[in-house]
Amino acid sequence: MKNSAHLFSGPGVTTRLRDGRSVTIRAATPRDAGDVSAMHVRCSTETVRHRYHSVPAMTGRFLSQLLGTDIALVAEAPNRTVVALANLGRDDGATGELAVVVEDRWQRAGLGSTLLDHLVTMARLVGYRELYTVGLPGHHWYCATLARHGRVRLERSDGYDAMRVTLCEPLARLPAELGATTAAA
Repeated sequence: MKNSAHLFSGPGVTTRLRDGRSVTIRAATPRDAGDVSAMHVRCSTETVRHRYHSVPAMTGRFLSQLLGTDIALVAEAPNRTVVALANLGRDDGATGELAVVVEDRWQRAGLGSTLLDHLVTMARLVGYRELYTVGLPGHHWYCATLARHGRVRLERSDGYDAMRVTLCEPLARLPAELGATTAAA
């Protein structure tokens, strides 16, 4: 995805959504914890449950885990309110789990798909080979977005669906202008 590499550092990239609104997508930092917590409060219980499969308490430790994944992105409205969070955590080696949560009033405008596209592109840049996401049955918006990046396999078990995608070969070397990843910053 164009400009994904610039999300590793810097002010982020501004994107216009399908409904005409714009957001700035940037690397998340520990300073975003309060804004990410506030976004979760504005989300419906259904939205939170779809993301976490429960309704977790937004403790400091939990927020640190969300913002401390290998790659974490936030989307900010023009008034600087955080309206979405996307993260990618490395399982082992070159496999990682993707997750996205978008505040209810910002859903169905392409923001979740845009964040997912950025995560997948960034994952490829830093050497991930396989990505997956786990969701509740029937919640497959991830599939169409992941299919843009490779063949998606759907695995069903114990009331959850896992969607996996194998990525293309990683780049031979990272461009020098990328800077540090979120985890290293």
